[in-house]
This record gives sequence, C-alpha cells and structure tokens, in this order.
Amino acid sequence: MTLAEDIARATIAFEARANEGTARLRFAGDEVFFKGHFPEQPVLPAVVQVAAAVDFASRIAGQPLRLSEVTRAKFTNPTGPGRELVLQVSIEPVQEGKRRVKALLRDGELDVAELNLRVV
Repeated sequence: MTLAEDIARATIAFEARANEGTARLRFAGDEVFFKGHFPEQPVLPAVVQVAAAVDFASRIAGQPLRLSEVTRAKFTNPTGPGRELVLQVSIEPVQEGKRRVKALLRDGELDVAELNLRVV
C-alpha cells in the first residue's frame, strides 16, 4: 500500500471550503511506517504528517500539489495509532506557481505539529 493510500484509508472525514479544510484521521497501526518507527511504542512519523498536509492541500486546491520546501516544522507532542487526529490546512498563493500551506495537527487538546510548507 502506498503512503497516499494509507492516508486515504485513515481519513474519517474531510471538509473543504474556499482555501482551507479540516480532516479527521485515525491510523490503524498496521501501516508499514509504524513498524519501523519505534515498534514497541509506535509514533506517527513526521514525514507522514507532512505528506498528509500536502495531500489535503491538494484536495483543497483541486489539483495535485508537490512539496517544494518545508519552511517551518514544529513537532510538539508525539501521537500514534488508534488516536483520532484533526488536521487543519489552509493554502494561499505566494508567488507565481507556488503556494504556502499552513497546517496544524491536533490529538484532542494537544498540538502535535505546526507546519509551514511551500508547494507547487
């Protein structure tokens, strides 16, 4: 299974409006990336969090977007499988052909990650 398929399978709900959206996600724990990322106490890898932000930004934009740069990433609380996560994503144009993506991933009341990305 691909990372995109894992994100799609983990998606409980997604609502988009104008240039922003909110997704609810729950990863099962049988995804391959958990097996190699602290098998005794699985943690959702940062690369999966970034990929989810780009995936949902693409859905908001209505076209595939590709990560160009991580301009800021702050990971404050680890999370793992079985947790219901909320991912808030917004996109805005920056310069011709590039967009800024801002994302906040939360696990209940805890911020998991704050991301600022550039995509094309």
